[in-house]
Amino acid sequence: MNIMHKESIQYWHNPALSGVELTRANFKQFEFDRHVHLDYHIGVVSSGCQQYTHRGRAYHLGPGLISTLNPDETHNGQSYSSEGYQVHVMSVPYHYVSQISQEMSQAEGFFHNPLINDTHLYQAFLKLHMMLTQHQSNLSSLQLETSMMAFTTELFLRHGNVPEQITDKHNGLSQSQIKEVMAMFHDDPGQEFLLETLASSVGLSKFQFLRKFKQSIGMTPHAYLKRVRLEYAKKALINGEHVADIAHKVGFFDQSHLNKAFKQAYLITPANFQRRVV
Repeated sequence: MNIMHKESIQYWHNPALSGVELTRANFKQFEFDRHVHLDYHIGVVSSGCQQYTHRGRAYHLGPGLISTLNPDETHNGQSYSSEGYQVHVMSVPYHYVSQISQEMSQAEGFFHNPLINDTHLYQAFLKLHMMLTQHQSNLSSLQLETSMMAFTTELFLRHGNVPEQITDKHNGLSQSQIKEVMAMFHDDPGQEFLLETLASSVGLSKFQFLRKFKQSIGMTPHAYLKRVRLEYAKKALINGEHVADIAHKVGFFDQSHLNKAFKQAYLITPANFQRRVV
């Protein structure tokens, strides 16, 4: 078990997600007195175990589980054992969840239970938390915002008070909307796209656009754009262009970023691909 014994806490705020606060902490002896939050608090433990009381009932938050607390719900927290625990927390603003709830035809979103067992979302949360807290300047705002919205939506769909019928598979983008977005991607794949800009171009909210795009295309806008960029990179490699120049031309942060994405997609580095086709 990899637990740091020194009491410590770190805070982050990613500019791509206004109002979202992230923390990672190692606690051994420190105890949280009974308190409330103004925002929704989502937390997981990656090592050790935290125990807390919520509405008079005791809960144990260990690896694989997710703590989901609504605003103004009284709770406390401390280590379950003398070994301590490491916890990762995301504070999501009320207005962010409220907007998603309205898009889902709900007056107000809330979690049914303060502790859920969902391995898939547990792993998704840790991945999202890492994306938002590590210094990764090669991650676009579109990728971060898409990942955050996808995780939050799925979390409330599975464990909140939202209706199942909103996932109507026939409610995708129209052909004209698809053509509009595709044209933006293909005309300038190297551009820095924002989710709000893409959604506004077809007269939709960010939430509507993300859901409808995925229903229509089968991929998130970021995943689709990444593949488009890789396809244009292949064509440029065949034309004999330099890898470093191609990376910036098609929208990758640098050559290393292109190399990693290219090999992941095609099982070969750009340089080796170019040697074989030129």
